[in-house]
Amino acid sequence: MNTSELVGLYKLGKGTAELWNEIWHGGKDYLGEAKIQDSSGRLWEVKVRYTGNRGRYLKIKSKSNESQKMRASADNYKPSEYLRITPDEWEAFLLLTQDSNDRELYACGKSILDRLLR
Repeated sequence: MNTSELVGLYKLGKGTAELWNEIWHGGKDYLGEAKIQDSSGRLWEVKVRYTGNRGRYLKIKSKSNESQKMRASADNYKPSEYLRITPDEWEAFLLLTQDSNDRELYACGKSILDRLLR
């Protein structure tokens, strides 16, 4: 199958987005997002992601200054572009997306976020 055939298949619609993600990214999962404040009181949106190529990573965006964005990898993906986090830190954000009212998880996420912002 050549590229134009693959793109044509992608445009067909239903179910092809999953196929495209599987081929292009080695599978892509959007696992959730959480909003968290840093110790300066600025609000951030943290999206927890996984792809077969990139591994476990976070997309972090300031809600007060949309141009402030960063990405962090738990699997050492492109170390020159992605900040480094541990697998446990990535999992803390994953758990936070599932229970944003857990004070301990929130405090943990805030601490990680503060470290990344330094």
